[in-house]
Amino acid sequence: MTEVAPVTPNPFSPYATADPNTRHLLPGFTFASPQLGHLAPTGCNRLAVVPTSPLRTASEDNTFPPGICETCIAAWYAAQRGEELRDDRPLVDCRDCGSLTRHDGLCAMCRQDEHEAWWAREHATTGLKP
Repeated sequence: MTEVAPVTPNPFSPYATADPNTRHLLPGFTFASPQLGHLAPTGCNRLAVVPTSPLRTASEDNTFPPGICETCIAAWYAAQRGEELRDDRPLVDCRDCGSLTRHDGLCAMCRQDEHEAWWAREHATTGLKP
């Protein structure tokens, strides 16, 4: 059996709420795909930057490469059973727009706006756009 190399974590953003040391599963939606460089919801109910390299889903034997977020994996298995993982984080008001959020006081939409501005500054010389 060949050893599978660990995957790299999602790209960094100070506005991501997912663990920066692991790779996160980004659920696909029928109406849209997560866009490179943008923040997207993860299987673990956090936000992570969409990486350039695609991540395959579980193999036929339902295994994932090393380095994948364990909660994202649990969410993937739950989804296969038609279930959803609970998110017990408290709901608080977004400090920018006032909407309810579980993302540490800044909602996903406001985080995306801040992330895009940060990304543009950070990648001004490379031209890499979210």
